[in-house]
Amino acid sequence: MNRSINIISSRKKCLPHCLRSLWENFNKNKNYDVNVYYFDNIYDDENFRDINNSYGQKINFINIDYKTPSFLKEEELFYNRNDIQYARSFGIRRKGYLHMCNFTSNMYGYPNTSLEKYDMIMTHDDESGYDKIMEEDPFEVMSRRDESIGAFKVGKRLKNGRPHQGHLDTRIGLWDFTKKFLLDNDIKPKNIELNALLNDKNADWNFHFLDWCDTYVIKTEVFETDIWKKWIKAVNENGGIYKYRWGDNEIISIFANIIQEKIVDLNYVETGYHNQGKFRSMQDIAPGVKDARR
Repeated sequence: MNRSINIISSRKKCLPHCLRSLWENFNKNKNYDVNVYYFDNIYDDENFRDINNSYGQKINFINIDYKTPSFLKEEELFYNRNDIQYARSFGIRRKGYLHMCNFTSNMYGYPNTSLEKYDMIMTHDDESGYDKIMEEDPFEVMSRRDESIGAFKVGKRLKNGRPHQGHLDTRIGLWDFTKKFLLDNDIKPKNIELNALLNDKNADWNFHFLDWCDTYVIKTEVFETDIWKKWIKAVNENGGIYKYRWGDNEIISIFANIIQEKIVDLNYVETGYHNQGKFRSMQDIAPGVKDARR
């Protein structure tokens, strides 16, 4: 089996710590490929690359392009939607985050990448790290299961029993889009909760109580299925990633709930192995792209 760990990064202060933590607590005994994707020229520096490759971990630094879909108007983009609370503080300076969500949702087959050569892939954030040595291999765990998608963390993402404002502000239109996709393609979701929403008069609200996942472990064969190709095509044609800041967490999670009874919860966050914000204090907000007009 050919497997890789994939990080899209712009937090230059965090990344070396993230990579070192990954190596010392997991990858030292596996030496899976680590692909670091980046926009512009942030990691073009050969000295920076050499330092991070010096302790044996195989790291591929891969420059990828970015471009706002041409069918969208500037005023439609998330940071210009002043009627949305979160959008008012988001700003064009964070446009790179929209490009990141687009890349991670479309990472399989994205230009200048080669994820198709791997049987399984894992994603990490560049601010994440491990708090203790991993006792098991997430790839091996998933290889023994029938499901295609698992995650280090799976949950409802509630605050005091309800979705917090940030999630409400970044899922606008997502349920209507999902329902239309399912009905247009005559698809019955395998997840009971998602399927029940199709006949729920309060689905706009109850939709937020689905399970959502983060830090994925995915069998790449799923990206070759007709249902994934239809799903991601519909997502891209809608433009919701750029218009409403739909996150890759939502795009991947909903798809997993369509094709699986449950997202496989590997439970490495709650059990203290993986810390998704371990190095966030070093560089909290990721820098934007150089050319915000693109």
